[in-house]
Amino acid sequence: METNDDASRARLRRLPFDRPAWPFAVRNVPFFYGWVVMVAGTIGVLCSAPGQTVGVSVFTDHLMAATGLTRVQLSLTYLVGTLTSAFLLPRAGRIYDRLGSRTMTVVTALSMGCALILLSQIDVAIRAAHHALSALPAGLSLHAAVAFSVMALSFFALRFLGQGVLTMSSSNMILKWFEKRRGLVSGIVGLLSSFGFSSAPVFFNELIEAHGWKGAWLLLGLGIGVGLTMLAAVAYRDNPEECGLQPDGLSRDHPDGTTGMITGVSLQHARQTTAFWIFIAAMFMSGMVGTALPFHVVDIHVQAGLDRSGAIAMFLPAAIIAVIVHFTGGWISDRTTLRPHLVVYQLGMIATNVGLVYLDESWGRPLMITGYGIQGGMARLLSSVTWPRYYGRRHLGAIRSYAVAFGVAASALGPTLFGLSADWFGTYHIAAWACIVALVILLPLAPLARESSIGETKE
Repeated sequence: METNDDASRARLRRLPFDRPAWPFAVRNVPFFYGWVVMVAGTIGVLCSAPGQTVGVSVFTDHLMAATGLTRVQLSLTYLVGTLTSAFLLPRAGRIYDRLGSRTMTVVTALSMGCALILLSQIDVAIRAAHHALSALPAGLSLHAAVAFSVMALSFFALRFLGQGVLTMSSSNMILKWFEKRRGLVSGIVGLLSSFGFSSAPVFFNELIEAHGWKGAWLLLGLGIGVGLTMLAAVAYRDNPEECGLQPDGLSRDHPDGTTGMITGVSLQHARQTTAFWIFIAAMFMSGMVGTALPFHVVDIHVQAGLDRSGAIAMFLPAAIIAVIVHFTGGWISDRTTLRPHLVVYQLGMIATNVGLVYLDESWGRPLMITGYGIQGGMARLLSSVTWPRYYGRRHLGAIRSYAVAFGVAASALGPTLFGLSADWFGTYHIAAWACIVALVILLPLAPLARESSIGETKE
């Protein structure tokens, strides 16, 4: 009798061209193909920028003018779209495990390109809806509801496809091609992606100034929908085993050029381990703090009696610290357990919140900047290397997407909770102290986050 899972597997198939030897056999490349995978996957991660907060923020004022929504209403549509994407990411991760990085990225890149092209015409859609509803009673209210719904759906598409699936499929591919050098490679990718994401707002703004916000989204949609789709179709390979290779570049001789020794435990088994939830809890806290601070950074500084320019200026030194921490921590992680990294990760978050509370002191701002940089560097590292290290690569998509969903949900809740703290109590300190207490409780659990020896399964 066929089960629902069997039927689902039968329906989900790779694209016809997604074969290890098309358009060329990577075993014939005169160097380890994992380095090509690293570069191509990094480009894929960078192409998620239009769906990241750093990319969306550049278009905020233009969207307010086009849709007629207020800043608060637009922020709520972003919250709704982000939370909805978080709920669906685990399902996308399970699909990824069946289809692989190549098929998943081609489909996602094409879909995201179409979403950006449609977004470039969102004002046309809003005007059409307004015209259709203007003859009805309370037409303005209905128009606002339509605008809210359309933007929530649009933000869902950007966050789900960009921040979620595209990032997951590209970065997971890189992780599958390296084991002993996974931390070092994660550091290199982090260095490149940090530079790329830091430059994205400037690049997007230049596109807007040259072609308008509609033209900017149209060009980005064409670039991702055509350029990344072609790159993924040609250069992406899901894992080294199916290409007759091992992670890190060791060759395997098989008559058909493939292997089947991809090991790992299921998401269900991973969730039965203590370490899984300790890391999830730390990443959830990081998601809240890591988005709440930049979202409210200007008002936080103003409350402490500091100027706006100082608020924006804090991100450059924090980014430099994050890059150094990520690269150094990645190199060290190849030689040690991840528990010391987890401790440093949580100490960075504590330092960030303590610095926020005492921002009016001479030492408060340097402490907040240092803590935020450490937190950011460790967040990028641990979100990459933890899951394949602890639970193998066979179900990496399901496990990592489940973890990412918590982070995405936290990134939506963090700014809201800190904002409520300011509205209800007139200060952000209450939310910061709550985070400090939670992190102090969580910190002693780090030694319990040991790598598990639960039975691995093989394909």
